[in-house]
Amino acid sequence: MKFEKYDDIKKFMKDNMKLIEEKEWLNNLMVGNCEDGLQQGTEGWVLARVIDNNKTELIMLNRKPWHLLFYSPTNNRTDELFEFAAKEVYKIDKDILGVNGDKELARKFAKYYCKEANIEYEVQTEMRILLLKKIIKAKMNEEVTFRKANLLDKPTLVKYIKEFNKEALNEETTQEEAEEKYERYSKNGYYVLENKGKILAQASLRNGLKKGECVSSVYTAKDERNKGYAYNLVYKISEKMLNNGAEYCVLFTDDTNPISNHVYEKIGYKRKVDCEDLRFIK
Repeated sequence: MKFEKYDDIKKFMKDNMKLIEEKEWLNNLMVGNCEDGLQQGTEGWVLARVIDNNKTELIMLNRKPWHLLFYSPTNNRTDELFEFAAKEVYKIDKDILGVNGDKELARKFAKYYCKEANIEYEVQTEMRILLLKKIIKAKMNEEVTFRKANLLDKPTLVKYIKEFNKEALNEETTQEEAEEKYERYSKNGYYVLENKGKILAQASLRNGLKKGECVSSVYTAKDERNKGYAYNLVYKISEKMLNNGAEYCVLFTDDTNPISNHVYEKIGYKRKVDCEDLRFIK
């Protein structure tokens, strides 16, 4: 096996993007980071791949403060591959903060990286990737309004961003970070469900995908939960995106929350991959 490290995001994308886009719904985080890298630069990033017998077995991207992302175009799940990759990554970056991906494979990478670094890992977030290609038609609540977010919504949505990051990602978010996310969400596509001037729920889209859309940051106000608002909002967004020509919608959910997963399955979303976001502990 051969480990190749990239210093140029354009070369990384030229060599690997076609493979990444074969399953862009699975690799939407990697796609989005590549787009950011083109605009903002990749100083301090890890961009690499593992090749064996002229085949790309593993593609990796790490952008701090987020965790390392990976994809195997050949679906290589062997310990040999992930032990080799983890050892090689450790040689070039001894301060990777964690790994995010398919549950089984993320744990394999984490096991071998932590062995090299003499550290441990823990589960930060359990996730499930759901995919929608055909919506299950249903009648929506006509008392609520579905619309794009606007500047007047900013104070409420910045608050919701903080609460979402705390609940769903176990992350504390500063006011400045939340405002930056609000601006980014607004550019990509930011939607709310409203009733009598109150924002009941929010959701955003991630950018960069060619064939589909990624629905993200779904959050319902704490005092408005268990009323079907998340279902209504995700249904409306998904319907709009499919009607606009998207081949699919992809959604990350909390794998430990069977209620929310069932809600999305009622729309037509189907379970594809169980993932984990693992944090390394020094």
